Amino acid sequence: MKRFLVMVALLFIASIAVNAGVKDKVLLYLPNRILDATDIFSLGLGIGPAAKLELRATRACDFGGGVGAAAYAVKDYNRQYGGCLQNGYDWSFTCLGDENEQRTGSRWVKSDWYQYTGIPSYKAQEYDRFEGSRDYWEIGGEGGAGLIGRAAIHPINIADFITGWFFIDLAGNDITSEDMD
Repeated sequence: MKRFLVMVALLFIASIAVNAGVKDKVLLYLPNRILDATDIFSLGLGIGPAAKLELRATRACDFGGGVGAAAYAVKDYNRQYGGCLQNGYDWSFTCLGDENEQRTGSRWVKSDWYQYTGIPSYKAQEYDRFEGSRDYWEIGGEGGAGLIGRAAIHPINIADFITGWFFIDLAGNDITSEDMD
């Protein structure tokens, strides 16, 4: 019975490891789970002539607004780590809002210019699940004047963390030996 269970487990692992080799899946299993755990949340701290107060349960259900320019240190969505400058304004009340905000990032932080009026579209490039700079489904907020704090959690990355324990990479962001070349 033990041999049968071991064979079933090995066949399961081999069948899932289509894109990356089994060796990568096994050797990088723990580092990928740690990275998936850190992907669950975003943090940021900004300083500058700006004021913000926003709460969000997805971008479609967002309350508050802000205006000004600030320099941020961030640990953000899709493994963005570093600094950025943000300048502009935004306001929203449930699904209605207006935003015109430019973000200039450092080496590992994406630069973007967010603009929308009305309802933000989850199909917009900045909300792309694999390459986007923002998470449409995030839950969190930011607030402050002069000194601005930001925190958010990412439900899709929670699911990626859970399924990652079973060798399923929903976010497509597990590292492989090719990433280390």
